[in-house]
Amino acid sequence: MSAPSITLADLESDPDPILAEMRRSRPVVFVEALDMWLVTRWDDVAEMESKPDVFSAATNPSFLARALGQNMLTTDPPEHTRLQGLFRPVFQPGGRSGDFASGELVALADEILGGLDPAGFDVMSDFAQPLAAASLATVLGLDHHGFDRMWAWCEGLCADIANFENDPELTELGRVAKQELGEAIAERIALAGAQGDADDSGIGLFVRSGATPEEIVNNVRLMISGGINEPRDGIGLVTWVLLDRPDLRARVAEDPPKLKRLVEEVFRVFSPVGTVTRQATEDVELGGVVIPSGSLVAGVLRSVNLDESHWTRPNEIDLDRREGAHAAFALGTHRCLGEWLGRQVVRVGVERLFERFPDLAMVPGAPVVLHGFEFRGPRSIQVSTGP
Repeated sequence: MSAPSITLADLESDPDPILAEMRRSRPVVFVEALDMWLVTRWDDVAEMESKPDVFSAATNPSFLARALGQNMLTTDPPEHTRLQGLFRPVFQPGGRSGDFASGELVALADEILGGLDPAGFDVMSDFAQPLAAASLATVLGLDHHGFDRMWAWCEGLCADIANFENDPELTELGRVAKQELGEAIAERIALAGAQGDADDSGIGLFVRSGATPEEIVNNVRLMISGGINEPRDGIGLVTWVLLDRPDLRARVAEDPPKLKRLVEEVFRVFSPVGTVTRQATEDVELGGVVIPSGSLVAGVLRSVNLDESHWTRPNEIDLDRREGAHAAFALGTHRCLGEWLGRQVVRVGVERLFERFPDLAMVPGAPVVLHGFEFRGPRSIQVSTGP
């Protein structure tokens, strides 16, 4: 069964009704515009991720490898396991990310908030974007480049990663970002090598882990493509939900620990990162459909997080939900390495934003529009700061 009428533009504009229909009537379907199969139900994507020998992350062609170079998300175990072991410690609570979250994150958020127009601003471009970019740059040791340049690199890489239709202009944006960022990371690797144990940056720790320069460059590109984009959209989405839903805002105000639950529910319902792509290594049946060997297969995270067969009232944000972990950071061995840090940036960012501006409100007549399929979030959230 194929879906000849579905376009990438349709999916970028409003994927939810399309994905809901797929889950209902054709949960595993070939989409001609993307030249790949979409898998839309939780159990089927979980099965994909449990069989890396059948659904390989080492795809050919690979959007990720083209945009970033070969990295841990374009490999299968045991190579993926080796790379993950080299890079994971930096992003654990006991690593560089933990030191940053406990000792630097609040001050960084407050510094950015202190520079905003007190009358009003755009949450996305003026706060969420610089905080997400500066946070990861600080952890990695690339903060001297400034958050604007970090965001530009992230934007260029993401444009090519999501370039399912091989638009040459997007490919060129990605190529430039890939080259410039590679040069910046290589310079930082050289500095870390010269400083030795005195360098406690993420890249310094990667160097001492035994990772090769090429492995560090390619995987830091990966970290920047997801580790800025997803927390940025997470801050924006949580802020928007709180501003749009006075009932949820009141519950969080009465019980601040509920903010953690809200963050998880927002990540589940809106899923800022859309898919994980695999390649069938043999003819394989999934969801009652035979997928031919060599086919590209995308597990749609946004869809499985709203799967009616897995979640109760899936479209509802429920601060008391107890149905297990969502898939916004993926499933299985390829789950996002930086999810702990991302959660801290979103939670602390939202806390400091509402602490600084308790009367924060959306500007009337400036609707929040979500856009994107592979990377989805608000384009803009215009707010005022006073009654």
